Amino acid sequence: MPLPASVLQAWRYTSTSTDSTVVLPDGCRDLILHVVPGQRPQWLLTALADTFYDVPGTVGECFWGFRLQPGAQFDDARLMRAVQAGPLHDAHDALPLLDACVRLDPRVVDALHSLSVSTTVATAARQLGVSERTLQRLVQAATGRHPAYWKCLARVRRATAGLSHAPSLVACAADHGFSDQAHMTREFQRWWGRTPSAVLASAGLLAVATASGYP
Repeated sequence: MPLPASVLQAWRYTSTSTDSTVVLPDGCRDLILHVVPGQRPQWLLTALADTFYDVPGTVGECFWGFRLQPGAQFDDARLMRAVQAGPLHDAHDALPLLDACVRLDPRVVDALHSLSVSTTVATAARQLGVSERTLQRLVQAATGRHPAYWKCLARVRRATAGLSHAPSLVACAADHGFSDQAHMTREFQRWWGRTPSAVLASAGLLAVATASGYP
């Protein structure tokens, strides 16, 4: 079965050590099948991350995940009941359930897009032809986050993707709408827990920070 429109990406990860894995905010929620050798597989539904966090590792554990589109809406309890009712023999058996339980509201999709390309929340509201308060109510109700969350996340993700191409950190900050390099550094530390220089120096972390997500 092809991926439903609500699914941004299907992914799989197998741990080969007990090292922790850093998870960075990407504006998405994931439905994950977690399999630990010798234990019963368990379905997990991640929350929308506000900052970085670490996941402890277990050798041989596997994660099969479906990264949902930013702004995807669903009843958490209903979706979890559906996947846990099984029997599901493979993670992809959950795709019909995702198709049935998850929806994308075009108004929310448009709102998140406008926030990702606008310099301010007010600018995004004008582009959408609504009041700033209406935009806030729509986005807050659909995602549980203020529009500023989405605008700031889009900016820091774009700046991260631009790090390796920018002639300097000062230029990168200016190119992506930060008031100065110090402002960009504070945002990197807030979202990623590291400075821009530290992110740039780590190929693995840079790959995680620029993986598919929002925008």
